Amino acid sequence: MIILLLSGARFTPTQVVKSSSWIDKSSVLLGTVNSSPYKVFVYENTDKYHNILVKYKFPFWRSDSSSWANKTNDKVKLVGWCSYSEGSNGITVVPVQSFDDNVAYIKMGSGADLQQKMVKTGEVLLFYWTKSIRWNDLNAIAYSSDNKELYKLGYEIVNSTIHPDELRWLPSK
Repeated sequence: MIILLLSGARFTPTQVVKSSSWIDKSSVLLGTVNSSPYKVFVYENTDKYHNILVKYKFPFWRSDSSSWANKTNDKVKLVGWCSYSEGSNGITVVPVQSFDDNVAYIKMGSGADLQQKMVKTGEVLLFYWTKSIRWNDLNAIAYSSDNKELYKLGYEIVNSTIHPDELRWLPSK
């Protein structure tokens, strides 16, 4: 039992996260997504956003995965990113926060996986699916109330270079 606790196993998902090195006392919980056997916690830290994936395997919860996103001054922010699969189980969580009053709604996904959420300025929206989806298959677009495309999720290309830690919402051209 002691070895399991030292390895990070806990009886509740909250206990796992609180014992994690990815958050501290100043971290702010922005939201959670429950999708058995997973629970994803979205936190804002001083310098980054962290998404912590916790998985249940009887009788314990444990965390094997955390992802982060840089904090930016963008008007539409990617507040983390989590995509995970194991066997037939999987989860993708994409938290988004808009500070652009012109953004009315965001569409993400494709086909049967397409989701549309109305935007309230400053509110964190949690898009999620019960399978792993790559970022470039999300087709994530933010629209105005008159259906004009305003932002797309992607990478800024500078001198033919993409920085993998710079996935963000870019103004549409």
